[in-house]
Amino acid sequence: MMQTSAEQAGKYDASVRADLARLEGIGYPQLDIRGTTLSPDEYADLFKGAVCLQLYDAQAFADRISGVTLDAFSHGSPVISTPGSWIARMVERFDAGSVVPDTSPETVLAAVQQQIAGYGALAARAAAAGAVLQEENSAQTLFDLLTTRA
Repeated sequence: MMQTSAEQAGKYDASVRADLARLEGIGYPQLDIRGTTLSPDEYADLFKGAVCLQLYDAQAFADRISGVTLDAFSHGSPVISTPGSWIARMVERFDAGSVVPDTSPETVLAAVQQQIAGYGALAARAAAAGAVLQEENSAQTLFDLLTTRA
């Protein structure tokens, strides 16, 4: 399943809209594209037994925490990312996926196959990463840090 939530605040440019239209038009029966916001249970189901592709623009995500990455790790899903992003740094920090040098179909396919081959260990490291990152990025942790230093 692939969630392609509705465009928010004009964030989809013409090339993204064209890519989404191309995906819709290929007719691949195993590709389940959901253009609406998923329920919490449907969203959580995306990560069961999955490899999460986070092939985002490294410049746009250099210092931006990805909620999808936190969710993927928290549900035990290894992540494949591009270098230079916060996502890639977390993948490397926890050895919970792989960072690909480019997004060519051949490179991404090889990374996915590598994740599938070692899925059990990668999923366990992803889940451990999720627990650590949920704690590190929780509002309570921030509150505790701010109030103990006052």
